[in-house]
Amino acid sequence: MALTQMQYDEIMRGYERKRDISHRNALEARRKVREAIPEYKDTEDAVTALAMECAEKVLDGDAGALKDIRSRMEEMVRKQKKLLTDNGFAEDCLEEKYECSLCRDTGYTPDGKKCSCLKRQILSLLYHQSNIEEILDRENFSTLRLDIYTDSEREKMEPIIRKCRSFADSFGSSYENILLYGNVGVGKTFLTNCMAKAVLDSGYSVIYFTSIRLFDTLSRELFGHDEERSWECQKDIFTCDLLIIDDLGTETVSSFVAGRLFDILNERDLRRRSTIISTNLSFEELGKRYSERNFSRIFGNYTILHPDAEDIRIRKKRSAF
Repeated sequence: MALTQMQYDEIMRGYERKRDISHRNALEARRKVREAIPEYKDTEDAVTALAMECAEKVLDGDAGALKDIRSRMEEMVRKQKKLLTDNGFAEDCLEEKYECSLCRDTGYTPDGKKCSCLKRQILSLLYHQSNIEEILDRENFSTLRLDIYTDSEREKMEPIIRKCRSFADSFGSSYENILLYGNVGVGKTFLTNCMAKAVLDSGYSVIYFTSIRLFDTLSRELFGHDEERSWECQKDIFTCDLLIIDDLGTETVSSFVAGRLFDILNERDLRRRSTIISTNLSFEELGKRYSERNFSRIFGNYTILHPDAEDIRIRKKRSAF
């Protein structure tokens, strides 16, 4: 998803702070080594002299210089490592240590692509902004209670809950999508949050949107006349490990909404990226509200779960009195 420039700059400043700390720590380690091992500086000066000698000979056309000096350089490095270990230091104590070895705390891999650590920060920020993190502390498999259902309802809900657990447990090893449909208050969003929490805890990226917010975000990015930001927004929706669209059907339907929905579902299916959709609409209402190709895409590629119970929220309110 696209970030504001301020948010992106703050993340980049965080990387800069990490690199500064790594550099200062390496300088401090070098100071301690030179203080504890006076002869270590002599080896550093020798390495510098060898490098200069190599450069001069190569410029003079000495083809064999590089091999000879490389051998001498390797011997000098071995001497340095022995000096360090003999004096109680680690061999790599003078190297700058990075939290992420892939990007060396820059946020980007050597080929110029976003590093996985940067992607996690971006997704985490957006996920936090959705306010779902706080919800997941309350709504997850460990807080799921079957005693809120009647015996007959529990009999229907138990296999649905098992399927949701199975989806989360096998996430990453198999490709599957889920559509949860049913009346208001039967626990669809709760089950969605349970799966989101489990998938996040397994280290996968999750983006959660209510249907209204999803299409509002897409329209603002698209019609904001910033093609790069619009593409970044769509790209993350297309590529995150799990996309959750909650309360599909609460948005105002238009040709834009129907078209974007198909694009999202089709692109994620092509990429084999899982999606969870919850809706209060029936199959008939889904078919009328969206284009036939959208309905066919959902019905054909999704595991359909139909929680069927009395409105749990109303039941909880009644039990409170």
